[in-house]
Amino acid sequence: MKTITKFLVVLFLLLLLSSCNLFAEEAPTEDMIATEVSMILTETAIYEEEIVEPTPTETVAPSPTPTEPVEEETPTPTPTETPTPTEEPDDPAQFLGPPAWVYDFPGDTSPWDFETQQALFETSGGYLNLTARANANWHNWWVSSPLLQSAYVEAIIERTQCSGLDRFGLVVRAGPDAQEFYFMAITCDGRWGFFRMAENVVITEIVGYRSAEPLNEEPGATNRIGIWMQGSSFTFYINGEEVGTATDTILPGPGYTGFLIAFANTPGLTVRVDQLRYWNVP
Repeated sequence: MKTITKFLVVLFLLLLLSSCNLFAEEAPTEDMIATEVSMILTETAIYEEEIVEPTPTETVAPSPTPTEPVEEETPTPTPTETPTPTEEPDDPAQFLGPPAWVYDFPGDTSPWDFETQQALFETSGGYLNLTARANANWHNWWVSSPLLQSAYVEAIIERTQCSGLDRFGLVVRAGPDAQEFYFMAITCDGRWGFFRMAENVVITEIVGYRSAEPLNEEPGATNRIGIWMQGSSFTFYINGEEVGTATDTILPGPGYTGFLIAFANTPGLTVRVDQLRYWNVP
């Protein structure tokens, strides 16, 4: 009888231990932890803004060439004619003739007006005023008609006091959701570049920032910023002078047009768009 009782006690203990193992939780392995971390990083990455910071291009001013004194002669008076203005032969705004469409921001509203915590685009006094507000290097843009594919499009923009990588620019070929487009940007230290914007604010450099001799850099100066786009080919103009070319095939179709601004050094950076216009090209 005692033998049977001992056997039953032992059997009961064995069943109790095995039941504890049945309900024990499986300890996480290193692979499981790594997978969870990867998922967290992936979910977070879509909210981060990827910004391509350009590398400054150093320019060297040419040394002056010494000149020898020239003996002055008394000039002989000769009849003179009134000079006629000369045209820049490569300026599209001149050789293409009258534009197909012009918008000079009359009244107090325009299709490009919008406001967020980060930016204010506001029409007043015959200008579209673009202001970058809260966060440095936060790209703000707005697009509307005209819907352009092959065209020369030009904006007349007046800059204010700014410096360094404070930048503004012209947006072309924006998609219906305005998440993908090209933009030509002008920096306040006198450079220009051409970029492609993709979803989640991923910016691809097509033409890196480089010096722009035709650019008027004084506060209050006005500049004409132009893009000639034809298929996958692009030519860029500042004040009627060609400053560069590029080729890109990612956004070949027609798209909306607009403006972009971001500050790096000057919170509250504001520029004023005086006019937007375009010409049809073959």
